[in-house]
Amino acid sequence: MTRYIKRTLIALAGAAFAIGIAGSSPAQQNSLKQQIVGTWSYVSVEITKSDGSRVQTFGDKPNGVAVFERNGHFVIALTRSKLPKFASNNRLNGTAEENQAIVRGSLTQFGTYTVNDADHSLMLHVTGSSYPNIVGTDRKFIITAITKTEMKWTIPAATSGGTATTVLKRSE
Repeated sequence: MTRYIKRTLIALAGAAFAIGIAGSSPAQQNSLKQQIVGTWSYVSVEITKSDGSRVQTFGDKPNGVAVFERNGHFVIALTRSKLPKFASNNRLNGTAEENQAIVRGSLTQFGTYTVNDADHSLMLHVTGSSYPNIVGTDRKFIITAITKTEMKWTIPAATSGGTATTVLKRSE
């Protein structure tokens, strides 16, 4: 081979390598756990019931955050965007109606999490929650889509009587 052909082949190989690196997404290179680490804001939470009807349990603009730390800890805080204020200005003196609206319109949970790359599952090991029935349980979420800026998961057979689908966006 002539020196010119060798240099051309080396240059083409280098260009192909560079294009390959530039064309590959970070999501393909990182594990699922590496991809979910960070702070995410809630975009929507929707339950599809067995009859096909849909309910947005936290309204059309939920106010919430999900934080996944590198060390395997998480915290989720979620509320309806328009919760009523307490007339007494004291949360300990709320009326039955005020307390019911707050309980129905909010959910917090925290604990540790694990990720299974093979089945795209996220397992939350709940150690504390505003909904005491899930404390001490493992909650399995299936991550159906994830990019640098958006994550979508489902919870099959959610406690609310259907499949819950959540969309989150990465907070900046």
